[in-house]
Order: sequence, then C-alpha cells, then structure tokens
Amino acid sequence: MKTYNKRSNKRFRTTCKKYKKNAKTNGGDNNDIASYVFKTNQISTQLNTDNTYKEIGIIHLSESVGINAARGFITGLANTFGKKGFENIMYDNVRNDALALLRKKLSSNQKVCNLRMDVEGTIDSIFVHIYGTLLEKIEKTQN
Repeated sequence: MKTYNKRSNKRFRTTCKKYKKNAKTNGGDNNDIASYVFKTNQISTQLNTDNTYKEIGIIHLSESVGINAARGFITGLANTFGKKGFENIMYDNVRNDALALLRKKLSSNQKVCNLRMDVEGTIDSIFVHIYGTLLEKIEKTQN
C-alpha cells in the first residue's frame, strides 16, 4: 500500500498552479491575439477578387532577428526534457515585424494579395522572407 504524504502533495499542487499561471502570462496558451493575428485589410493570402485593383508587380522583403547563445542553450536544454522552448515567441515577433514592415511600404491605394511567407531558423538567427502580388487601385478617369 502506498503512503500518502499530504505536505508533498500540497507542494506539488501549488507548483502546478504556479506553472499554469506562468505559462499563460509568459507566452504559453494565452489569449494575446496580437502575437499570432496580424490585422490588416491591405495584406491577404488569397487571390485578388476586387476588379478595382490592377496588378503592378511583385513585392518582397526579408526580416531577421538574432538569437543569443544563452537563449539557444536554454531552449535546447528545455527541448531535451520535452518543454516548449523560448524561441516560439521570437518566431511570432519576427513574423509580425515583417508584416508590419510590409504594411509600412504600402500606400493607401495599394494592397498585397497571394502573400507567401518563408521562415527559416539557424543556430543564431531567424529569417522571414515575404513575397506577394502588389496591386494598386485603378484610378477612375473623368470624361
């Protein structure tokens, strides 16, 4: 028969509660929609269905972020034990930075459709490459 230690069980439950609370506030399963939703009506992964826009070219850009050695080591160690690493939030941030940079490059009468994004990670960097079809609103001519 197993012995039941109330004190150690209480400590375990307290530790679990703290872990769940920290996971929600430190990039775990939280509801911080800004980290994984980039709201804009000028950038789309869909084809253009609006006939008031004409294709004017292809837009492309790249964004990167460095990973310091300590963060890389700790992430590798955490991944060894099956825990989620620290780099996930960095990937989210650099993707959002790239999309924000793309939005800054667009004028108010332009939009991007059929957007594609490539993300690559190396030991010390994360790169995001974005490219898509650049469209511009057709100006109405007056007769």
